[in-house]
Amino acid sequence: SAGTLPAGLSLSTAGVLSGTPTAAGTYNFTVQVTGGTTATKAFAVTIATSAPTLTGLSIAGPSSVNESSSGTYAATATWSDNSTTTVTPTWGVGPTLYASITASGVLNTLAVPSNQFVTVSASYTSGGVNRSATQSVTIVNVPPALTGLSIAGPSSVNESSSGTYAATATWSDNSTTTVTPTWSVSPSTYASLSSSGVLTTLAVPSNQSATVTASYTSGGVTRTATQAVTIVNVPPVPAAPTNMNLSGPVQTTPVALFRLGWDPVTMYTDGTPIGTVSVTYNAYWTTDETLSVGTLRNLATSIPGTSVTFDPIAAGMVQNQRVYFTSRTVLATGEQSSLSEGLTWVAINEGPVAPSNPAIMKR
Repeated sequence: SAGTLPAGLSLSTAGVLSGTPTAAGTYNFTVQVTGGTTATKAFAVTIATSAPTLTGLSIAGPSSVNESSSGTYAATATWSDNSTTTVTPTWGVGPTLYASITASGVLNTLAVPSNQFVTVSASYTSGGVNRSATQSVTIVNVPPALTGLSIAGPSSVNESSSGTYAATATWSDNSTTTVTPTWSVSPSTYASLSSSGVLTTLAVPSNQSATVTASYTSGGVTRTATQAVTIVNVPPVPAAPTNMNLSGPVQTTPVALFRLGWDPVTMYTDGTPIGTVSVTYNAYWTTDETLSVGTLRNLATSIPGTSVTFDPIAAGMVQNQRVYFTSRTVLATGEQSSLSEGLTWVAINEGPVAPSNPAIMKR
């Protein structure tokens, strides 16, 4: 009959106080009963606030983390009164081959061979109630960044020839790989450079300097490298003797002598005349049909003319042994030609031997 009931409660005519209070506090009210008589009584009711219960847990943080880096995660609890708070849960991650997580929610990753998938988990308990949450995370395999470029190849290339160059890239993970860059050469007066790194040179009047450049781009990063190259002016060499021939024996006593001859050499290999430079010849023999240098034996050296007379036995040849002759041109200025084509001969082959002590047999 007086005062105020707690909000959310009601008093029935049967005297039943019921409902769900919506606000805490102490409420004073008077209840009156009427019948044959009337009676009143004052009441004081205290509504106490109860702590909300834990109803849920969620995780916030990146869905992907680069290899060899870290990401931070946070947990939020949801309560029965629809409120939310940031909490410190028990963190976990699995599998742990490439990742670990700290008590404060920092996920640390290792280098991975390819993208890897892990699950971050959080568990939180309040008032005897436990809630957990998970989040899938991709550990991203990050391609290494290009940090440098270098060139390998000859520092000098002869004129009218070629040299091959290669480029090596250096990456942020300290690895190196052979790459195919964009090649160029400057100046291009006496040289050109193919897309595969082959430098082709022209004839030069004297030694010439050039710069080989390589440029390579990866992931938006470009690196360049250069190498200085000298195009070498190579003095011409004399041509090798031609038309090797063998005659004889030119003498039979006291020993059999044979003559090895060839045509005179008057030109360099580039077709220009040798001119007034003194020309001599070296002659060799060998049992190796490939004329390998290590097998050559001197027949004569510094021969002023175009033939040499020799004694096969004195030279070390064995009768009926197959031998090969070759020669080279030598200039007074020191230049030498390559070996001439080989001439084969069976040493001191006198042909079939006539029968001895002929006789007629009667049958």
